[in-house]
Amino acid sequence: MRHLPGTGPAQPAGPVSDTELLRRCRRRDAEAWNLIVSRYERLVYTVALRNGLGAEDAADVTQSTFVALVDSLDRIQDDEKLASWLMTVARRQAWRTRNLSRRTVALELATEGISDPFADWATVATLHDALATLGGTCRELLLALYFERESPSYAEIAERFGRSIGGIGPLRGRCLDKLRVILRDEQ
Repeated sequence: MRHLPGTGPAQPAGPVSDTELLRRCRRRDAEAWNLIVSRYERLVYTVALRNGLGAEDAADVTQSTFVALVDSLDRIQDDEKLASWLMTVARRQAWRTRNLSRRTVALELATEGISDPFADWATVATLHDALATLGGTCRELLLALYFERESPSYAEIAERFGRSIGGIGPLRGRCLDKLRVILRDEQ
């Protein structure tokens, strides 16, 4: 049986746009959510893998990225850039996961060869307190540059902090100056 135009059941003209899917998700449409997940889960998982994670951690990052999407549905500014948004969140989640595992391994390795674990305690505590006082971007930058087990390149740091590569060196200098002032004031 043929339907005249406009009289039969509505047939989708093509794939549903991200904008439409997000609009439907905001109305709690489970089918739309399933379409988004099936459309982007492989992309998110691949981003996590390409950022140095194993299969299990990549799966965790994939899950946490979609949880972040649920939490951010009403705050996404450009629905048509959903893929970019998901890739950015997945990349950041992967960095956090990778850095957390590095710190755990670094701590385990650091304690193996210590004969007197309290020998430098005062120095470490002072530096830790100064970094906490410093806070914000400067604290995160100095931790990334000087305390991560595998020192990231300036390019990686620039991408992580959303800055140009040429701006990292001057920012590092300003942050070190601030840290010196804090350390001097604490003495």
